[in-house]
Amino acid sequence: MAQRLVGCLLAAAAVGLAAGCKERSDKPIAGLLAAGAPVLRTVGKEKLPVAVGAQLLPDEQLTATGPAVLEYFGGGLRFLEDGDTLEVGEADEAKLHGVNLPSRRWEAGEVQAAPRALRIVAARYTNVQVTPASAQQAQSQGDYSSAQYFVAFFTPNGLSNLGSDAAKQDGPRQPLPPPPMRPRVPFIHAGALGEDGLVAIVEDGFAVAETDDLATAVLLEDREVPLGRTVRLLIPDGSEVVLRSGDGRETEVEGPADLRLR
Repeated sequence: MAQRLVGCLLAAAAVGLAAGCKERSDKPIAGLLAAGAPVLRTVGKEKLPVAVGAQLLPDEQLTATGPAVLEYFGGGLRFLEDGDTLEVGEADEAKLHGVNLPSRRWEAGEVQAAPRALRIVAARYTNVQVTPASAQQAQSQGDYSSAQYFVAFFTPNGLSNLGSDAAKQDGPRQPLPPPPMRPRVPFIHAGALGEDGLVAIVEDGFAVAETDDLATAVLLEDREVPLGRTVRLLIPDGSEVVLRSGDGRETEVEGPADLRLR
């Protein structure tokens, strides 16, 4: 009887250990679609910035320092705000097979319902890890607003444009992955979206614009942004965006919505 009891206890302990251990996966399940401020990855005792367009592994621990959005390869989107922390694989969106925002389309000057889009999202993300010397220095000082940091992470060919041999040596052997455009100002992480077409004004929260060349921009409150080449506008739950057409007519769009402009 005693032997059977010991055997049961050992078996229970083994089950408990198995349940408490996570199987590490080297297969990425998501990518950083857009960021209005650096998203940081915890590596040991350090927090290192993640490049927009980078793949993300399930066990990665992220901290957002501003609005951002992750795109899971199953189709789900996860919006983050300043101070949010997340283990990539633990999000509800990681378990989805399909989109989680209602699909809308802009047609004849109105927002209309649209069929849910079928998307293959994994191909747009890469496993590039970007750690230029200037960014490492910014991290150690807790300064993510330095001009060099934004040049490295949020402009086309940013590492090359730093002009530093050390930065080029530390960085990848090729230009930054798509989306290729990042800000000329520190709060909208994209180049110009274009001057034609609709103008977006975020009245509450934030939104994310995606252009026809896979550039992304985080749009913040109280700024008028011409959408130009934007083909997709992502509006999280609780956010409100006003779209103004060339004739001055305004249309309010409330989140959540995945709005196709063309």
